[in-house]
Amino acid sequence: MKKPHVCILQTSFARRDDTVAFLKENVPGVRVEFITDSTILADVRANGGPTQEIIDRMTLYARAAEISGADLIVNSCSTVGEVADIYAQAVHIPVMKIDLPMARQAVELGERIALIATLETTLGPSARLIESVGREQGKQMRCDSYLQNDAWDALQAGRPEEHNRLLMEQIRKLDGMRYDAIVMAQVSMRALLPELGDVTTPLLCSFYSGYGAVAEKLNEMAAV
Repeated sequence: MKKPHVCILQTSFARRDDTVAFLKENVPGVRVEFITDSTILADVRANGGPTQEIIDRMTLYARAAEISGADLIVNSCSTVGEVADIYAQAVHIPVMKIDLPMARQAVELGERIALIATLETTLGPSARLIESVGREQGKQMRCDSYLQNDAWDALQAGRPEEHNRLLMEQIRKLDGMRYDAIVMAQVSMRALLPELGDVTTPLLCSFYSGYGAVAEKLNEMAAV
């Protein structure tokens, strides 16, 4: 069986060990590599969305991943999820968006979704993805967005405990508002899950659903 090679495109130097451990546990012999550009989020925020220059940069990263021998590219940042749809046309290997399986889960659960993020640039692409999946299934999705910029500022200032507290307070408020699901729009929010066992509304995070789908795809490719 071929040993699969996946390259993950990142926009921050977030923890990688959980991702590597998850994939190595679920995909025998997998090689996991990363290409990271930590300037992209700031550039997207400064310009109110992805510019052509950002699209060009990410396209170069995707091509570099392909040239390096990757079998699969993972776009791990929701903010540039729509950019992934563009650069996927420039390579000859599959591109998977980390948040697509989560969007499908949200649509399965209902039509009224609470979407929480710490960056305004994440909310639009995440909502549009859920709405697009909903249309494919004949559903009119309603995504209510909740921006927690204070949590982002706390994280950037080196106060992760405050970041977590602010997000968990908001999620618990949303839990009482009769949503069909609460979508945590950033992969990093998976760190909150162990503390939110009391939340009764389905709580979705793209880490497990997204990388679970990636592992399944890699295993399929290795078996060919």
